[in-house]
Amino acid sequence: MSANALLLWMSARQEGSWQQFRAAVEELHLSGSANPADEASQVEAGSRNAFPLYQALRLNLQRLGHAEFFAGAADRDWRVTPPSLAVTKHARGWLGVIAGARSPNLLRRLEGATQSVGLEVITAADCPDQLRVFVADPDLLLGIVQRVGLGIQRDAPAALLMSLPPVDDPAVRRRADLPFGADWRIERFAVSDLRWKPATREDALRTAAGLFRFSFKYQRYDLFCSRGNAFQIPAPVGKYLVLRRARRRVLEYDVQDRRLSVLGTCRPPFLVERALILCSGVPPSFDVATRAVNYVGVPPEIAGLASRVLRQEMW
Repeated sequence: MSANALLLWMSARQEGSWQQFRAAVEELHLSGSANPADEASQVEAGSRNAFPLYQALRLNLQRLGHAEFFAGAADRDWRVTPPSLAVTKHARGWLGVIAGARSPNLLRRLEGATQSVGLEVITAADCPDQLRVFVADPDLLLGIVQRVGLGIQRDAPAALLMSLPPVDDPAVRRRADLPFGADWRIERFAVSDLRWKPATREDALRTAAGLFRFSFKYQRYDLFCSRGNAFQIPAPVGKYLVLRRARRRVLEYDVQDRRLSVLGTCRPPFLVERALILCSGVPPSFDVATRAVNYVGVPPEIAGLASRVLRQEMW
């Protein structure tokens, strides 16, 4: 069965635990397709072959805006987002991307409400079908919202990016203590070749600025360390923080094709990715030759907003 069945199950339950999510993936007999588009996440996990399907599904659901997990899900491990239409200006007119909870009844209403304009269905590995509609008149999208019973997110990519603090904002990290003990596996993100490499606790204490990962069994801490101080930080945010300090550029933007590319081991934080995906409704692709993740349909102004949040200069 496809990831569509998983999203329908999540929509019916609305929220739940991580154990329930994993059990649902197994009970629905979902099977992965080994699509290299999620190469970066598999590298992040340490081994592509060992990367679990439920993790790939969780990451994609979060990137596409269908659900929030852990910190974004309030007091639950996951929570499906309300059904909504994310609207943005597109080269083809106005684009509406359907995100969030689904039900058979909602899908039937959506099919009826879009008969005159056409509903596009995009399939991708380990993702629910992406549903989008193009119109010349934005008022048509308002009619779809009313008939189907959707929320609406106007200028969704820009609104999302403008609400995010930059990666070097102190508010995105909090002070923490370095773990003690010989059983911790310690790695440092090397800016030189964009890989995690073995490190020591002493390295973390002495560095002027570095991103370290401490792992032990099911525990993992991503810590930005600077002159004896440690701060817990989301790994993607921490990567861009140390990239900024090293003045290393990893973003490339093609104005003609409206394509933003980033090296696979430096995928942006989830909400930045979500904004980039909402520009087209198309999940990113992975280029095996360049080892880059590509986001299509990204207007120059959105690429500029993303680069400012990430504190990157595009080339």
